[in-house]
Amino acid sequence: MWKSFLVSPRREYALTALLVMAFAADYAFGISGPLFVLAIIAVLPTAWDALKALKRGRIGIDIFNMFAVAVSYATGETRSAGFIALMLTSARILDWRTESRTRDAVEELMRLVPVTATCERDGGRLEPCTVAQIAVDDVVVVRPGERVPVDGLILSGKANVNEAPVTGESVPVEKLPGDHAVCATLVEDGMLRIRATRVGADSTLERMATLMRESAKNKSRAERMADRFAGAFLPLVLLLGALTYALTRDLRMTAALFLVACADDMAVAIPLAMTASLGKAAERGVVVKGGEWLDVLGRMRTLVLDKTGTLTYGKLSVRDVRLEPGVETMRFWRVVAMAERYSEHPVGRAAFHAAVKQAGEPGVAESFEVFKGSGVRVRADGEDIVVGTEALFAELGLKAPAPYSAATGSVAYVAVGGRLLGALDVADVPRPEAPESLARLRKLGVRRIIMLTGDREQVARGVSAALGITEYRAGVTPEGKLAVIEELLKDGPVGMVGDGINDAPSLARADVGIAMGGGGTAVSVEAADVVIMNDDISRLPEMVELGRRTFSVIRGDTVIWVFSNLIGFALVLTGVAGPAFAAFYNFFTDFFPLLNSSRLFQSVKRGL
Repeated sequence: MWKSFLVSPRREYALTALLVMAFAADYAFGISGPLFVLAIIAVLPTAWDALKALKRGRIGIDIFNMFAVAVSYATGETRSAGFIALMLTSARILDWRTESRTRDAVEELMRLVPVTATCERDGGRLEPCTVAQIAVDDVVVVRPGERVPVDGLILSGKANVNEAPVTGESVPVEKLPGDHAVCATLVEDGMLRIRATRVGADSTLERMATLMRESAKNKSRAERMADRFAGAFLPLVLLLGALTYALTRDLRMTAALFLVACADDMAVAIPLAMTASLGKAAERGVVVKGGEWLDVLGRMRTLVLDKTGTLTYGKLSVRDVRLEPGVETMRFWRVVAMAERYSEHPVGRAAFHAAVKQAGEPGVAESFEVFKGSGVRVRADGEDIVVGTEALFAELGLKAPAPYSAATGSVAYVAVGGRLLGALDVADVPRPEAPESLARLRKLGVRRIIMLTGDREQVARGVSAALGITEYRAGVTPEGKLAVIEELLKDGPVGMVGDGINDAPSLARADVGIAMGGGGTAVSVEAADVVIMNDDISRLPEMVELGRRTFSVIRGDTVIWVFSNLIGFALVLTGVAGPAFAAFYNFFTDFFPLLNSSRLFQSVKRGL
């Protein structure tokens, strides 16, 4: 309650402005009273935090700074106390700016979600509806210039969709039946029929907003590290001050030592660095749930990746086609599109997606029959079309096709009127950016990269070879993934990348869990520490580089702080600096860590 009374953004902005004016009055006219009073008011929130820390038996930067303020007043160095107060109000303003930027970004995201939509009701009737009325499995129609109201599966249509709000990529993406549509993305041309798979709070955009709100609240390891450093440094300063006074009986020299050692600059420099880095991560479509995880990413030496949905798209695609002699390519694809138009099976959806891309929207079949798990049979233009497995062909009394020995996944055979037209090899497709991304990680010092999958050995071997991964484990259960993580934790920081429910325990157990948030489950996103919202694995090496750069700057801030204090101590102990000079010295050297952190902010502005 007291903290909320003592602290508010308007109060801090007003105090900062008044402190600046009070400094001007002090320097120009020698009027120090306003500065004396304003500095006391400005440090009250820090004093409150310091008191709470003392009750918990902890010594951090807040206590360090309050000690310096007390010494300033005890020695009559009002300007020193005023400048410390000014730095502390600046630190609080920076915190609020970070939170408000996150809040503004979230609000901007949520404004993109449409309020109304066009829903398809019984019999294909279209009627307006509110987005709040849309439930999972409802079908919506999105026209040119409209935003997608839900996450969903595209049933029919073709359109170029701008996904910049979620992925950060401004180039429109062509969407076809079988693709997934994301809430709030813009249909630039064409029209789409979409079956809702995630609505409301479960949508990708809502989850991204929630993650951004949570990440803004988390205190980073760097800030905790600064608190711990201050906790260790303050007793040393007190010991040095006591020893100095015991040997010299010079209270002014002792006070000057304490004025040199104030850590108000670190209270601003570290949050400034974290603000820049977390902001850059968000711009790249990555939500980092606190600066601590950037540090772990930078130190990571072992990376474990789930195959499906991480190294591959997690959805089936046509890898190869085999046509029988004399069969025209366009006829083959038109037949496949017509047969699989209403299929719900992943193999059927993949075949339909490829067929529409090759032959356009299909005609409507006269009848449609599903053989669960093995294929479909439709009737069109007076002929039966069958698309399915070898077992289905045998069941329907059709001529058994020759085995497709070159297949790498599931095989769907295609026949019209009892005549075989060809076969489709349907398999999960590796992400094209994965090989280069893994190579970059190796160059960054990630020594071991291990792929885990529940698939059979043959599939795992093929994917690992395509991606240049030498170490993989096939047929791994969720419990087995967790056991692998436990085993690897002995060898240094371990990262785990996954997207499914069965990956959640491993994501939570790893030193840093990384979820593919675009297509990932809510459970995996919740368990992870870093969420790649655009499912682009190339963002991972970028985050490793960003983490290393960030903590290099923070370590530089700490080194600057220590060396400037050591030089200041030397000036005081040799009699060169008294309390007044020590206060000025503290004021002057405070700018060096800030300039170092702002260098990171500028490099982030220029990009990774």
